[in-house]
Amino acid sequence: MQKELGVSRPLLQSTVSVHSHIQDLRDLTYEMPDYSDHFLQMVCRILQDYKDTCYKSYRDIVLSDQEDSRIISAAWGKDEDISRLLKTLPKWHYLMSVKYNEDQPAEMQISHSDLRAMNLKESDIFTGNLFATDTLIPQHEIISDANQLKTLGNLQESLDWFIRKIRTFIHSLMAAKPTSLTVETTRELFAPPVSDEVLRALESLTAEFQELSELCILVLHIEVRVHCFYYLMPVALQSNYCGAIDDMDPDSNVLKMNKDLAGIEEAMNLSLPPRKFRYIFEGLGHLVSTILINSTHHIKRINENGIKKMCRNIFAIQQNLTNITASRESDLDHTRQYYELLYLKPDEILQKVLERGPQFTELEYMNIFELVKRSKPGIDQKMIDNKLARLKEMLREVNV
Repeated sequence: MQKELGVSRPLLQSTVSVHSHIQDLRDLTYEMPDYSDHFLQMVCRILQDYKDTCYKSYRDIVLSDQEDSRIISAAWGKDEDISRLLKTLPKWHYLMSVKYNEDQPAEMQISHSDLRAMNLKESDIFTGNLFATDTLIPQHEIISDANQLKTLGNLQESLDWFIRKIRTFIHSLMAAKPTSLTVETTRELFAPPVSDEVLRALESLTAEFQELSELCILVLHIEVRVHCFYYLMPVALQSNYCGAIDDMDPDSNVLKMNKDLAGIEEAMNLSLPPRKFRYIFEGLGHLVSTILINSTHHIKRINENGIKKMCRNIFAIQQNLTNITASRESDLDHTRQYYELLYLKPDEILQKVLERGPQFTELEYMNIFELVKRSKPGIDQKMIDNKLARLKEMLREVNV
């Protein structure tokens, strides 16, 4: 069926069937123009019923199994402030504006600095809402079944295809709508009468389908990011980084996240074309980097074995994300370098800043110093305060 329809990904059978019925009714408006208004009213009713069916399908996917609970991504997708912020990012505008072959997407035209600023803004939205406290995300607040996400992807792709067909249908009606300059015989032969009321109803229904389509892709984008917090917050809050033995394996939650993301990658590849796939996964490396760097604030103590363990975590995540995005995910190199600061003494960290300039923010350096203090109780607080004061001076000099 995909080949016949000229699409690269499977469409819902119900979507294709409804479109076929609408095409049949459209043909009847030309064959029996005196009854065209009746047929078009039937089209509106079919669209209304199918819209309700699609919304029900969406709700069945995003409703939590537990009462008085929520799926975070669905709640955020409907949250005016969060959804508006996410829709201001260039990647959203790029996704909405691409008009060429979806299977051969061009690169988004954006500079490296603007790309980094965009990823930073998005990461701040997520960390500010999900990592502000020590509260872990319950499993019932994520969509843990990749098949459900695949179904949501199928729904989104089917809606986009359906919207294009309905808009073509509306444009054909508008093109056929007679004007004062239309010759009477031409109108009788080719143009079924179309009321403005019907056109407005069709436009309104199309807009509602468009709203659901955008909500589906936004929820998928958010959901993948919430999964990263779901697995990585326990890495910071519950894992032991002061073990006497050098554990050669990454954290179990890192391995679970990698397996989860690989499953979602497969589901999205099967249901969505490349540009939508990219929208869902691009920038994930920066978000994971932000989560891991912010984790230093939550880690109770760390020794050399713990530093090695965290670096193994970072490497395992980087390998997995590189396989998914076909990109180096260099933000995770930055994260590894951050944790390697913990091998150094406070004076050595300051010397590195002096020689190479600041590679991290003031808060990130402060979190490193505080973690060093927590990890080595013998260190004098006054000494740490002096080092932090010196760090502030150095950073201020750089910014002058």
